[in-house]
Amino acid sequence: MNKEALLRIADMLNRNAVDWGLGGSSMLWFHGLVDRPNDIDLLVAEHDALRAHELLSRLGTHEAVKPKEPFCTKHFTQYTILGTEVDVIGLFGIRHAEGVYRLDWRRDESTRVELLEGVSIPLTPLEDWFVLYLLMSGRGGKADLIEACLKRQGVRRDRLEAALRQPLPTEVRARVLAAMAAAEG
Repeated sequence: MNKEALLRIADMLNRNAVDWGLGGSSMLWFHGLVDRPNDIDLLVAEHDALRAHELLSRLGTHEAVKPKEPFCTKHFTQYTILGTEVDVIGLFGIRHAEGVYRLDWRRDESTRVELLEGVSIPLTPLEDWFVLYLLMSGRGGKADLIEACLKRQGVRRDRLEAALRQPLPTEVRARVLAAMAAAEG
């Protein structure tokens, strides 16, 4: 992860009151779960997706990308900022056998915020990414890392309960329920 790129992005979005959070491998890095993030993934609340695009376009080049199956995200743009790939995701969507799982992430009072050189970096919840990684092909290893972390530190039940109110494949639903039970000890 290019720290300078993240600092510029965070400063721009924070100064303009965009509802955003860091996700993916960069978020996992803040939790100490990966050594090297692949890129920068930003989740923005759907209502701020166009504003975020307007602001981030000033920091680098961009390309609107049509999501590839199974993704059906409403707002998805890839940027290159200071040589770093940055994916901006608004109303994340993943199609699966039971329907579509959607995540319209919004910051709340429980959002973990990390300081990086004095700049606030809101982190999207591990619980949200646990479910997303379970739904993504080839990401089971990251789901396992998150699950182990949740067993150690506890879970935000509200996030997993919200996920369970959506259509989920049986095996994903079972894994979410098991993670909740294991965290309760």
